[in-house]
Amino acid sequence: MPKRRNSPPPESEDGTQPLVNKRHEAFCMAYVGECRDNASAACLAVGYKTKNANVVGPRLLANVSIQRRIKHLQDELAETEKLKAVAAVRHLKAVATVSIADFIGSDGRIDVEKLRDPQLSQAIESLTPIYDKDGCLLDYRIKLKDSMRALELLGLTEKKEEQVQNNQVLVIKV
Repeated sequence: MPKRRNSPPPESEDGTQPLVNKRHEAFCMAYVGECRDNASAACLAVGYKTKNANVVGPRLLANVSIQRRIKHLQDELAETEKLKAVAAVRHLKAVATVSIADFIGSDGRIDVEKLRDPQLSQAIESLTPIYDKDGCLLDYRIKLKDSMRALELLGLTEKKEEQVQNNQVLVIKV
């Protein structure tokens, strides 16, 4: 009776699963990652010989399983970049809209809870406690990040040639 040969599991139809051939998977990762859509560079990165890279790269890109895997990886990368961009815009929005007054409580003093607020705290460039000679807390120095620079990065204002930095600093006695 002839021996049955174990066949490799089928490649996923949508490219969501890593390829069975580890070198092909490494090629896809390199192609989408550090090689930035350069098939020859991706071949070299995963160990193909220099003299074969210009031939093997296009041949690998013609493979339907590799095409699906690359498409899936590119879609994942695009989604990750989109999430990073959304987070960056949220951060810049906070920096652009937070003011020193947002940290002051109804009693006219710094509200320590507001310093812990993640939305407000991302606008703080530095927070320095100031102590007297006995080590007792006297006040805080809060310096906010440059709101005008945040607006520039958001594309909501144009940079002037002789623009003065608009950092807000507030000292509150405790």
